[in-house]
Amino acid sequence: YGAIPIINENDTVAVDEIRFGDNDTLAALVATLVDADLLVLLSDIDGLYTMNPRTNREACLIGEITEINEEIMALAGEAGSGFGTGGMQTKLQAARIAMNSGVSMVIANGATKNILGDILAGEACGTFFGAFKDPRRRRKCWLAWSTVPKGKLQVDEGAARALVDQGKSLLPIGITQVNGNFDVGAVVSVVGHDGVELARGIVNYPSKELRKISGKKTGEIAGILGYKDYDEVIHRDNLSLV
Repeated sequence: YGAIPIINENDTVAVDEIRFGDNDTLAALVATLVDADLLVLLSDIDGLYTMNPRTNREACLIGEITEINEEIMALAGEAGSGFGTGGMQTKLQAARIAMNSGVSMVIANGATKNILGDILAGEACGTFFGAFKDPRRRRKCWLAWSTVPKGKLQVDEGAARALVDQGKSLLPIGITQVNGNFDVGAVVSVVGHDGVELARGIVNYPSKELRKISGKKTGEIAGILGYKDYDEVIHRDNLSLV
């Protein structure tokens, strides 16, 4: 493999105002950035189980996962390490980032003798997460997960559908509320009417001007602000669903 980031969960790293206490997210982002073929997360547990192996003898190790859905995430409820600051949920989140970026991932027990050699030799070790064949663009993955949003834009149901289901840009007419103070080029969080985060993106207008044009049509921007550099508040190319 060309590049294989390996992160032990008991370390703590702070990067650009983000405290990756578990380091799992950081490992996935680094793997994405260096275009790694495989990310290995070493833990004190063999991988993801069907239930907590420490409390249930019937727990079975899951050898391979091709999709991380709500059912898979639910398995991590009690399966995390009781030591360090990272748990199984954060490892699954890291797997989601890696898989979306075209990077495969393995969760394995760091205490197992020759574990890295066995993994690189293709042995069945821990839980393997296969990379998606059509990965999300790495730039968008980095945008979605490596940045601290400087503000929040709440959108109506129509705008939410346009972003999530139709792959559209965010227009001012769909914005119902602007939270925070930020400038042009800031990364902000886009949330639905229920407050659930839908996406993150780079804004074309500062917060003070967005408050003026929120809920307005694009044809009204110039009349309100005295200029119009963009129709879109966030262009689709600068927006990543989360």
